[in-house]
Amino acid sequence: MSGATGLAARRAALAALTRVEEQGTWSNLAVPEAIARLDEPRDRAFAAHLAYETLRWEGTLDAALALVLRRPLADVEPALRRILRLGALQLLISDVPARAAVDTSAQLARSVVPPGRAKGAAGFVNGVLRALHRRGDDLGWPDRGEDAVGHLALSTAHPRWVVEDLTDRFAVDRVAAILAADDVAPGVTLRANTDRAALLAELAALGIDAAPGATPGAVRAPGLDPRELAAVAEGRAVVQDEASMRVALATGAGQGATVLDLCAGPGGKTTHLAHLVGPTGRVTAVELHPHRARMITAAAARQGVEVEVLEGDARTPPLPEERRFDVVLLDAPCTGLGTGRRRPEVRWRRRPEDAAALAGLQLELLRAAAHRVAPGGRLTYAVCTWTAVETTGVADAFDRDDAASGFTRTGTTQLWPDTDDTDGMFIATWVRRGCAERSTDRAG
Repeated sequence: MSGATGLAARRAALAALTRVEEQGTWSNLAVPEAIARLDEPRDRAFAAHLAYETLRWEGTLDAALALVLRRPLADVEPALRRILRLGALQLLISDVPARAAVDTSAQLARSVVPPGRAKGAAGFVNGVLRALHRRGDDLGWPDRGEDAVGHLALSTAHPRWVVEDLTDRFAVDRVAAILAADDVAPGVTLRANTDRAALLAELAALGIDAAPGATPGAVRAPGLDPRELAAVAEGRAVVQDEASMRVALATGAGQGATVLDLCAGPGGKTTHLAHLVGPTGRVTAVELHPHRARMITAAAARQGVEVEVLEGDARTPPLPEERRFDVVLLDAPCTGLGTGRRRPEVRWRRRPEDAAALAGLQLELLRAAAHRVAPGGRLTYAVCTWTAVETTGVADAFDRDDAASGFTRTGTTQLWPDTDDTDGMFIATWVRRGCAERSTDRAG
């Protein structure tokens, strides 16, 4: 796609980038909304590609642009900075003719500044991108043999601190495989709430190429637009990565169990748990943020399951002190680096100090969660990330903690995008020693 035929798509991509940067909206929400106004499927696909890949490769694009700019990129007007990244993405990463990439970027620049500055803005963007194109492959990236971390940071578009966190634990080849897989956008995965075979048959009847996933109830449908699927609208299926499905299954929740789901919004794991415990079980969800609590309620209603939704801090949940549960799940706030395939901007939003600060909160939340587990009950800790401090660091610290007295760790799993083709999810489970009671939800 080139020239004027792709200008509308580029405008939509720029709108998505603007919303992500200025409003903090996640790309998996901003991009579909920005491209929905485009009539042609190929325009929508091209715009989505440009937006997601510009976000994914931001650090590498910035490093390349810095080679040809006469001032720091941070000093460039934000709107023009986004256009430069879009143009650089087309020149360096995407298979777009250089002339189309440069000319359309200059046209975009004209449209985002006041008329009196339009010519200058277009000339600036044109000059920077032409200079970048003239460099060709001469970008001066570090040699892998001399600086493996620096090389991987730029060649796979990940912050240096993320690469360092992984190379402290794994060989360089394994780190390269993890980060390369993290750069591949995933297809859509559905969780069948009733009969997976029936859902597969329904998709096949619609001409959608789908296949069973590796996780019970999972259906992989790479080219699916779930917004157009009746099964999703009617609650018979839910869009959910297999890693998140594995969390609910790891809790061991079964028919008739009482479950406490802490930090539960927006409710994907909560409703999965409700399906697992059935009508004879009971799921209580605690969520700090009111809008996310409302999302849980809406998801449960759409899927036809019962969930008790409470607003409050998971460290001090609004529950009677004596109330205990067969299963307690803490899906803790985290850096979210494991979701980078679907929300690539997360890697550039996080800093190493964020991981350290969140680890302290995660351990505090885990102590509170442990207090709510009945004798013989199960405790599960999950975070959609892979930093050492937030995963094994928190689990090991809990094992040394007074709050863990009476608990035995029974499982630890880290899912990876390269080996599991899922989000990067860490899951740890414990059992509280003691005699299990048939109904430990004493307030119910």
